[in-house]
Amino acid sequence: MRDLIRARRKAFRVGPLPADLINRALGTELDPADVWVSKACHAHIADDHPDDYHVIMGHLIDILRAPTYAGQDAKNGNGFYLVKRVEPVADREFALVAINLELSSHGTYNVKSAYTIKQQDVDSRRLNGALKMLF
Repeated sequence: MRDLIRARRKAFRVGPLPADLINRALGTELDPADVWVSKACHAHIADDHPDDYHVIMGHLIDILRAPTYAGQDAKNGNGFYLVKRVEPVADREFALVAINLELSSHGTYNVKSAYTIKQQDVDSRRLNGALKMLF
């Protein structure tokens, strides 16, 4: 199975970023643009988060189209993340997709990482103001 994952590590387009929704929640000024996963990011998700890989890849488009939360950590000002409930992986029932805040030279936003997180992580980030509900 790992060899199959390794063979498919290509860059791909996820879809348009819901910029207006995120801008309202986070106070950002994101431009409408597509979101891409680079070949290197695809490898990072597969290698560094192998237990999460199939859930993330199976839900990535849905997470981008209809995220439940958007967030930004003070310690990571060059990006933001989208969070949505997904099929549980162990005790982690939410997926987090981290995206660069700045447009690439190709005029797209790039996913930096994606992995699953626990309900308590969502609750903690909401309490400290780093995660905002979008709907």
